[in-house]
Amino acid sequence: MSAIGEAIGFNLIVISPTITLVMTALFLLFFTITIKSNEKVKQLITFSGVLITIFCVFLKFGLFLESGISSYFTQKILLDEFSLFGNVLISLILLFNFIPIWESSILLKEKTTEAIILILMSTAGFMLMIDSENLIMLFIGLEIGSISLYALAGLNRGDKLSNEASLKYFLLGSLASCILIYGVSLVYVSFAVQSVYDFAIALSYVGPDVVPLTTSIGMILIFVGLLFKIAAAPFQSWAPDVYQGSPTGYVGYMASIAKVSSFIVIARLCQVSLRLMPNEFDYFFLIVVILSIIIGSVFATVQQDLKRLLAYSGVVQSGFILSGIVSGVNGTSASMFYLFTYIIQLTGIFVIFSIVNGRLSSDFLIEGIQGLIINNRFLATTFCIFMLGLAGIPLTSGFVSKFILLTNLWAYEKYLLVIILLLSTVAGFYFYLRPIWIATIEKTETPVEALKLKKTEYLLISSLAALTIFFGLVPSSLINISRWVVQSYL
Repeated sequence: MSAIGEAIGFNLIVISPTITLVMTALFLLFFTITIKSNEKVKQLITFSGVLITIFCVFLKFGLFLESGISSYFTQKILLDEFSLFGNVLISLILLFNFIPIWESSILLKEKTTEAIILILMSTAGFMLMIDSENLIMLFIGLEIGSISLYALAGLNRGDKLSNEASLKYFLLGSLASCILIYGVSLVYVSFAVQSVYDFAIALSYVGPDVVPLTTSIGMILIFVGLLFKIAAAPFQSWAPDVYQGSPTGYVGYMASIAKVSSFIVIARLCQVSLRLMPNEFDYFFLIVVILSIIIGSVFATVQQDLKRLLAYSGVVQSGFILSGIVSGVNGTSASMFYLFTYIIQLTGIFVIFSIVNGRLSSDFLIEGIQGLIINNRFLATTFCIFMLGLAGIPLTSGFVSKFILLTNLWAYEKYLLVIILLLSTVAGFYFYLRPIWIATIEKTETPVEALKLKKTEYLLISSLAALTIFFGLVPSSLINISRWVVQSYL
């Protein structure tokens, strides 16, 4: 049995975070169906599972230090810097969103367990997606994660907007999945390989000048399926409605985890599979980045709903991150830094939204934060920090991430992209600073009433705001981590 295990690369450590999340979901289901348990027990089980998952991620670091980049389960699971970075970021997303997720799920009463299990299974699916070396395994992980998000978006069945969000997300998400798996099939027809590393070897064997047309079309279709998940234009039509209609307490998690997993996979494909044909898809990605910047910026300026505004803001941010990933190794490093800081800011904003507007609410008009600073100075101050971070104002991590990204693009002689991104940053000052003006400066006779925050909420929001400032003032630690992710490809 040990010989067989060695032959197939059997190793539980490499998939231990995914297994832990699934086992936590099963334990939670058992304690709900078999044993009558109160909410405290369920919360303890869930939070313990999250902490054990984080511990398992650090076990994977030990395995990586011992074995380096390695493949397991007959080239199905890959252990490399991208998977480790993605595992850490997904674990932090789950940890940072635990409070709004739990508070929202409690309000669903009889559906509390259902909601938490969907969250855990979604996280497990996206972790499997990031760890996948095999394209079919990648698709399986993507579907496990996505199907859970479709259900999560419509969990508040009494809200019509929530039902609409779930249906649109499901229909368009299913279409994107079909496109992706068709792309995988075309790649397999071309080279009879499904591994990201085998694909690179096949390219080196035939040469980049004689790559079959089916291969190029297949890779474009794979990228289209992934670009849908990050809400990059012109594949962003689902995002505003899903952000607006989904329960506010879940949106921060839903938006963050899908973007992180898809960006990590795109980065790996660009740096590993397509390393020998780096300029093959330049025009395709250039069009996507420019459309994301223009469409996101234009539509964000006219939004009256804060959640829709952040959806179009996410389209712009996707354009920024994607521009670095497809520009080269150093650009990918800058994008990893950008992705990490963006997720912190996005999570912080939606935690505040869930407190101000209600955990299960749908639409959130911008008038809903009028005079927020009058009775809720802590929330108003941290809200300003997060929005200034997204805008890229100095002393925040958003400024550093934009600066590093633009300097790398300039070094790669991507002058057109630099100009477009700079113009977008200037335009972003309007739609990012407008909510700040309404929340802190604009006079109103009906300010937001005083809101009581729990100590855990104070701690969470303070930590996220502190990280936003810390990485703006002392970015070297995160810069080193982002460089470590791509050092093997320099």
